[in-house]
Amino acid sequence: MKNLNIDGLNFELLLSFDQISNKIIELSRQLKNAYLEDFPLCLIVLNGASVFANELLKHLDSSIEVSLVKVKSYNGVQNTEEVLIEYLPLDLVKNRKVLLIEDIVDTGNTLSFLRHELKKNGVTKIDCVTLLFKPKKYNYDLLPEYIGFNIGEEFVVGFGMDVNQKGRELKNIYKNIIYQN
Repeated sequence: MKNLNIDGLNFELLLSFDQISNKIIELSRQLKNAYLEDFPLCLIVLNGASVFANELLKHLDSSIEVSLVKVKSYNGVQNTEEVLIEYLPLDLVKNRKVLLIEDIVDTGNTLSFLRHELKKNGVTKIDCVTLLFKPKKYNYDLLPEYIGFNIGEEFVVGFGMDVNQKGRELKNIYKNIIYQN
C-alpha cells in the first residue's frame, strides 16, 4: 500500500518493512559491538517503541533484561511540549546502565526529560537507540547514540507509531503528505 488515509489525513509510504528490517539488523550489530558482554537494562519507551523494540530484541541475546517506561507527549499530531511519566521502573534502574529504545526522536524533549529523570534516580549511564530521528527538529546537544533513519519534519505513522491511536499496526512507515510537526 503506497498511500492511505487515517482520520482525514493523507499519508504516503516513507519506509518499507524491508528497509526497516535491514536497518534493525544493522542497529543490532552496532549494539552488540558496543556492549559485548555488558549489555545495559533495555527500557522500551511505550507505546510507540514496542514494535521497533520487539524486532530489535529478536536480533540480540535473549538474556538481555528488558523493562518498560511509559510517557506521553503527544495529543493527536501535536507535540504538547510537556512530558508526563505514566510508568518508570525506579526499582530496576538504580546503579544501572540503561539503553532507552525509542521509536522516534524529534524535538528531544522526551529523551532529555527521561535522561534527567533516570540520572536523578541513580542510573549510571544512559544511551538511546531510536528508529527515526528528526535532526531539524532536535533542540539539544546530546544526540541519540544509535540512529536508524534521519527523516524530515513530516508526521509519521506505522510500525508502532500512531495518530490518535490508529495506524500502529501498519508494517511500513508512512509520512503525512501535508502536515509537518
